[in-house]
Amino acid sequence: MIEVQEENGKTTRLIVKANQSMSWRANLYLAASLGVICMGVAIAMATFGLWMVIPFAGAEIILIVVCLYLTLKRLSRKEVITLNNEAIRLEWGYNQPDVTVNLPRRFSRLSYSCPENIFEVGDLSVSAHGKRYALGSSLNREEKKELYTELQNALGDRA
Repeated sequence: MIEVQEENGKTTRLIVKANQSMSWRANLYLAASLGVICMGVAIAMATFGLWMVIPFAGAEIILIVVCLYLTLKRLSRKEVITLNNEAIRLEWGYNQPDVTVNLPRRFSRLSYSCPENIFEVGDLSVSAHGKRYALGSSLNREEKKELYTELQNALGDRA
């Protein structure tokens, strides 16, 4: 998902984030419903003397919650690309920037390659001074093309 913000006609900010199909609350409802089913089966088996199933059912529920949490955390990572006349600022992070890179606008080059294979999403990056930074890692093929077009338009206006 790409959000474009223009400030004073001089600065363009693109916020790139993954599509989160479910909120944390919806994920907890999913885990709870699976937990009820799993524990129901485990308790039914325990009544027939197979009581050792209960700890494994509990471990399965914990594993489901941990996996859902890690997936949602990974999907909440954002990329913020800020472009102005002098510089390109790249920021990656969750609630605040964990990594920040400032590139000079004049020496920066945008590149995008998309193979013919329909299963490949392509490679979008910006490079300057021999270093290359990947952009849109959480985007699908169409969204990455859209980001490339937005960046080209924003960079083209500054030329």
